[in-house]
Amino acid sequence: MINLRKKVEVIPLSFIVQKNKKRSKQMDYQYKNGVFIYYLPKELDHYYADKLKRKSEATFASEQINYLIFDFSNTRFMDSSGIGLITGRFRRIHDKGGQTYVVNVTPAIDKLLKLSGIYTIIKKKDTKEDIIKEMVKGGYYE
Repeated sequence: MINLRKKVEVIPLSFIVQKNKKRSKQMDYQYKNGVFIYYLPKELDHYYADKLKRKSEATFASEQINYLIFDFSNTRFMDSSGIGLITGRFRRIHDKGGQTYVVNVTPAIDKLLKLSGIYTIIKKKDTKEDIIKEMVKGGYYE
C-alpha cells in the first residue's frame, strides 16, 4: 500500500479546477503528479467507454495514480458500460491505495450511480474544489 501522506511535487490547483472551456475538445483525460481526471463525453456508452479505456491504458500501466476523478459536467447519458469503466478503473487504483471521486454529476446520472451502488465504493463531490480540500486535508498538498 502506498503512503498518500508522502510529500510530492505540489500540483498546481489550476490543473484540477481547470474550466472545460480551456480544454481541447479532443481531450478525454489528463494526468499529472498522481492525479488522473477523466472528462466524460455527452453520451457514455459502450463505444466511448471502450475508447476511453484504450486511450488511457498506457498511463494506468506506467504511472502511480493516487487520485482518480470522473468529471461528469458534460455527460447527459450513461449506460452499464460507463458503470463498468468506473468500477474497472476504481479497482486498478484502489488496489494500490488510491482514491476515486465523481464530480459534477447531473440528477439523472446521480440516480443511476445510486441505483448501481457506486457510492458505496466511490466518493461523490459537488465540485473539484471539494476534492482539493480533501486532498489538502489528507496531506497530498503542502
